[in-house]
Amino acid sequence: MEAAFTVTAPVDLTCTRCLTQWTESLEVTGSQYFSRTPDEDGYAIVDGTVDMSGPATDELALAIPLAPLCKPDCKGLCPICGTDLNTDPCDGHPDDSDSPFASLKDLFDP
Repeated sequence: MEAAFTVTAPVDLTCTRCLTQWTESLEVTGSQYFSRTPDEDGYAIVDGTVDMSGPATDELALAIPLAPLCKPDCKGLCPICGTDLNTDPCDGHPDDSDSPFASLKDLFDP
């Protein structure tokens, strides 16, 4: 027997660039084969009923983004002071020319 389903669930996400947290509603659809006898690959019909929580949970887990972004053009955090660059421009950092790694900075400037 094949059962089709649609599940909508709220998911708490954190932006991978700026660490902003928000809740998003995910909707997934799927289908699952059920057999009268349990096997390794699927789910079984038990006492004439099917438990959809397993397949629904699996589909929801696959729908969660691996690297969620609060918005596509998120600027992230300043690597020096941690300021959220989406809300505040960060422009005042001390000169690091006395650092032993200062000469490496020229390798990254175009």
